Amino acid sequence: MILLEQPAQGLTQVPSVAVDGDDRAHSHPGQSPKPLAYVTGTYPALSETFVLAELRELVRRGEQPLVFSVVRGDADAGGAPAAEYVVELPKARQLVALAALLATAPGRTLRALRDPALRFGGSARDMAALTPMALKARGARHIHAHFAGQPADVAGRLSALTGVPFSFTAHAHDLYVEWDRVEEKLAAASFATTVCEYARRFVAERDPAGARKLEVVDAGIDVQAFARSKPYDPDGPIVAVGRLVHQKGHADLIRAAAGGDLPEVVIVGDGHLRTELGALVEETGANVRLAGALPNHAVRDLYEGASMAALACVVAPDGNRDSIPVTLKEAMALELPVVSTDEVGIPELVGADRGVLAPPGDPQAFRTALRE
Repeated sequence: MILLEQPAQGLTQVPSVAVDGDDRAHSHPGQSPKPLAYVTGTYPALSETFVLAELRELVRRGEQPLVFSVVRGDADAGGAPAAEYVVELPKARQLVALAALLATAPGRTLRALRDPALRFGGSARDMAALTPMALKARGARHIHAHFAGQPADVAGRLSALTGVPFSFTAHAHDLYVEWDRVEEKLAAASFATTVCEYARRFVAERDPAGARKLEVVDAGIDVQAFARSKPYDPDGPIVAVGRLVHQKGHADLIRAAAGGDLPEVVIVGDGHLRTELGALVEETGANVRLAGALPNHAVRDLYEGASMAALACVVAPDGNRDSIPVTLKEAMALELPVVSTDEVGIPELVGADRGVLAPPGDPQAFRTALRE
């Protein structure tokens, strides 16, 4: 398995999935190359547009990926492939599929059902529930999961049932907070990726041997979809895009915006801190509007009319954090200057020629950076 090496037109970085050139090259005449199989947790998800972008790009390159997801999301797939969902597989279909697997590969199927090491934290019943997907996945050349938590578990179980190798991409919460047997998954996977050097170093501190399998592959964006179509407006609002959660640092941004000599700040996103942040806006009198969650095309239009993008990222009290926020890449594709913090992997993305970074958790320093 090799990583795609050449950036495609319209992508800032390569996809994080593996493509086996040999399998494609040695397909029999008249037969389609074996597909890639993808595993996600929730699909399609508004907060995981990078997964949709990656799948759309693979389709553009001629791939026909199989997509398996644990649960159904409520976002617009926007041309990405349809998925099959674990929670929607009827019991009768599971039994038929299990019988088919036992008939065609009894030894491997029984080993996967019986051996706890092959079940990746699940039970034999969990394995049996995946057998309809396994029937499809056994025709794939590789299985790749986004996130090192439940999706990587599902990918590992499908691999055990089918013999098809698997890999996964580790992002943020699945490393910094969850860390659910990541060492075990790294040992079993053919390789793994993560999205920045900061995340790779974090893994290396906890699992030096496993980190040797870890490649850093940036999460790409479609720069054609985020190409500027009108002149930059230096008097436009300051736009921050991110869920209303601690690690996005929106409270620090609101405090930084208090004072009245900055443009309007528009915060796009939703989450459990909405009431708390709304109260903080009222308390400080900051010129901040909480716009709620918006679809990707609306975010793009809001960014294009902005004067800058801002995200005051911090490490949350529970250790949760971003690795590199994809939304900052989208803002930069639209030629916006960025104000953020020198936390997590953001310094890998935002150089002095692209924006200003302030210390995390310091609203006054962030205010100075915004004014600069």
